[in-house]
Amino acid sequence: MLPLRRLYPLIAASGMLAGAAMLAAGQLDAPYDRVDLTIGRYAALEHGGYTAIALALFGLAVLPLLAGLRAVRAPVSGWPERLMLGWAGALAGAAVLPGTVVADVLVAAALMCMAGASALMVRRFGEDARWTAAARPLEWLALGAGGGLAALIYVSLPGHQDMVGLVQWALFAVDIAVVQVPLVRLVRMVWLESVSGARTGLENTARGTAHATAVLSRH
Repeated sequence: MLPLRRLYPLIAASGMLAGAAMLAAGQLDAPYDRVDLTIGRYAALEHGGYTAIALALFGLAVLPLLAGLRAVRAPVSGWPERLMLGWAGALAGAAVLPGTVVADVLVAAALMCMAGASALMVRRFGEDARWTAAARPLEWLALGAGGGLAALIYVSLPGHQDMVGLVQWALFAVDIAVVQVPLVRLVRMVWLESVSGARTGLENTARGTAHATAVLSRH
């Protein structure tokens, strides 16, 4: 049985892949244009409920990711973790109540939560030698999230809502990319560590066998 610290990133990655598959399936018979509809409204109008399921899957996938990050003592404790949990909860709530004003508020809250989490993780990861490789891509994504939030505020004003759906989906794509950065780093840390440990064990076994053979040959 695999240790939990190795299962967590696999569960998170599976949830992300399933969410992406649901979004793709929702495009096959989507009769509505995303550009002028918020994510919550589109989820209510799209046939089959694929978008709502995708939102729930993406949100739930963050839970095992955070568990895995805690298992390796990643520098996400405190506000980064809370904001990512807020993103997950808001998406799950929007999936349950699509097409309502509450869903629109929850989606907007989720987008703001991940923008804040990405900005905080840039500093945290940059200060930890194990996670510095993830700091640079997160920095660019945090800048994109900040710019996306500014654009979202503008298109949310009365009379400027023609492109609100496009901005929300673009910002949501940035959020997914933000989640992928620590997930990929976690997979590399956990699985490469296990492979390296197994290789070291085999090398030690081989050395022990060779030494025992040499001792026996002398006798």
